[in-house]
Amino acid sequence: MVDEVTLAKVLTVWIPTFRREKKLSELLLNIEKVGIQRIANVVISDNDSDGPLLKAVSDGSFYIPKNIGYRYNKANLSAGVNFLRAFEYCETPWLMIVGDDDLFLPDAVKQISNALCEVSDHVVALKFDSSLYGSQPDYATFGLEEYVNIIPRRDYPNAFNNLCLISNWLFRCDLYREHLASAYFGYSSKVSHLLPALKACSAKGHKIHFSKLQPVDHGISEDSWPKAATWFEMVMTISNFTGFLKSSDRKALLRLLLHSDFKRNMAKCLRVHQFYGDRKIAISAWNIHLHLALISGGYRLALLVAWPLLCLPSGFLPRFISDRLGEPGSVDRW
Repeated sequence: MVDEVTLAKVLTVWIPTFRREKKLSELLLNIEKVGIQRIANVVISDNDSDGPLLKAVSDGSFYIPKNIGYRYNKANLSAGVNFLRAFEYCETPWLMIVGDDDLFLPDAVKQISNALCEVSDHVVALKFDSSLYGSQPDYATFGLEEYVNIIPRRDYPNAFNNLCLISNWLFRCDLYREHLASAYFGYSSKVSHLLPALKACSAKGHKIHFSKLQPVDHGISEDSWPKAATWFEMVMTISNFTGFLKSSDRKALLRLLLHSDFKRNMAKCLRVHQFYGDRKIAISAWNIHLHLALISGGYRLALLVAWPLLCLPSGFLPRFISDRLGEPGSVDRW
């Protein structure tokens, strides 16, 4: 068993948060119970300078366990930039960014400690699995294409969602920071946290290590980002933008993103219409459908099948479909 004391100050756990005081409180109590502070510096990064959390922290009414830091941004940087801001402040060799609605599992300290001690010096990022996927192989790769080639096609949607879960990742800061600009260039891809690691692999021959371990329990919050708009930005950025991804990594991401799961494509099609059908968005849903249909054959098929439903006002969708789609998501969290 690894001596956890030897890992003191090797890891920073960065917690971006925005108006989720209850979820954050649960995570902080969980960190204290599991003992994450034994192996990591823990910092809360609040994206809401005008919200109740800052006031509660200032007057002492919000409980923050001992040795956990708190900082706030003077403006809402957006979730993605709050993730990336961690690399400007982190003083430890490794960084882990944990969502405020996630929790550490009881054996997280042991799993993370052992993984950090065993990982090669050439690894720029360590990618854990999650219960939302559960089929990630133990594999070290110089790029994403090699990893995607060993995944069954039926697993593409879940494997892609698993890549997007920021709390699954540990980043080696010195190697990652060299390519941090690529994360900002590709910010609208919504997988910006992955881009510097891929750049380090292609430019310097480093590796990403995929692991079967699952130290984090991922939460599901009702107050989520707008799924339709997020997916659209992913598709457009990865399909059309250049300068931050080599060709093989781009193709691998698109294989995962534009999978052939018909039911999921139908859901995306209906969510696009639901979100962009809101007049406050001021963008035609049909324009979005056209862009996506030109890029993805699977989306074109879903669009043709869903056409009768799309012609209905959103309030007239069958109840079971509306329930499956859920809320369109908050623009504030975009």
